[in-house]
Amino acid sequence: MPVLFTHDLITATVFLALSFFFAELIVAPIWAAPMDMAPAFAGTASGMMNFGFGVASIVSPAFFGYSIEKTHSWTLAFSVSIALLLLGALLASRLRPDRVFVAPKG
Repeated sequence: MPVLFTHDLITATVFLALSFFFAELIVAPIWAAPMDMAPAFAGTASGMMNFGFGVASIVSPAFFGYSIEKTHSWTLAFSVSIALLLLGALLASRLRPDRVFVAPKG
């Protein structure tokens, strides 16, 4: 969030680098979660996650470019990005890898 409130290039660079560092810390646990929660469906869950990452990698640059072009500011793009990251953190905190998913028989 400090990136939204600074005009100093060094400060913005440091905080962007730190945000990328901390965002990358969740990569291994988020890929391990499907194997813990649904070992029989880990491939399907991982594929769905990979699809979501792919969609985000297509939509994000387009959204950033469009919003920056229309507003002439990075504030909206970074604010939406921060909101989505916070939502993802909240949802990830609700994951329960201690509860294994078992498909209903039928």
